[in-house]
Amino acid sequence: MTEIKNVNKLFDQSIGALSKAMDLYWFRSQAITSNISNAETPGYKSMDINFAHELEKAFAKDKTNVSKTKEGHLDITDNTSAYIIPDYSGATKGDGNNVDIDIQMGKLANNASDYNLSASLVRKKLQILRNAIRYAQN
Repeated sequence: MTEIKNVNKLFDQSIGALSKAMDLYWFRSQAITSNISNAETPGYKSMDINFAHELEKAFAKDKTNVSKTKEGHLDITDNTSAYIIPDYSGATKGDGNNVDIDIQMGKLANNASDYNLSASLVRKKLQILRNAIRYAQN
């Protein structure tokens, strides 16, 4: 019985990790498309998210429960925004803009590929679970 609980825990953790990764890929695609749409905006600086930091934050073992106890306190219980960092991958042009369309399009394609891979892994894991349930019923 302990083995089944360990498998369930491992299965749940991997689905959770893939789900969080997919959320971050989606958020990163928004940052990249914002960069692309502002490619001609003078002074615009491209941005990205700190993917590793966000995953580390999501799976931190030392999570503490924080609650708002007084009306005047800041509410930090639901911090869903990802940490945005500057993206210095493109050369800065004379107008101060550093968006390189080719680099950003490559990042967008790579990010979409990573998202699709994660989604495929989730589908496979759910298919394995479905097959295990069918096998257990027979």
